[in-house]
Amino acid sequence: MALVLCPECGEETLDQLVSCPLCNVPLAANQQNDRTKNNRLFLFGAAFVGGLVAATVCNMMGHTVMAIGLGIVGVVSIALLLLGLNADS
Repeated sequence: MALVLCPECGEETLDQLVSCPLCNVPLAANQQNDRTKNNRLFLFGAAFVGGLVAATVCNMMGHTVMAIGLGIVGVVSIALLLLGLNADS
């Protein structure tokens, strides 16, 4: 459990509460942003790992051009992940 600030009154509350105990403003929007960030992290992480695994397999099979392309997919996905995480901070 972590503490979050209420967007309305600035009160520190637990992140698992549905609304602020002081002003009763719903905190669901903050929780939705966290879920979106976690989903993005999973998606780009899966693309990174999948791209690199596929690149390795293609390289072992002798398909060098395809391996380079898939390696680029992996690198681009991790770059997008890092840019997205920095934008949310």
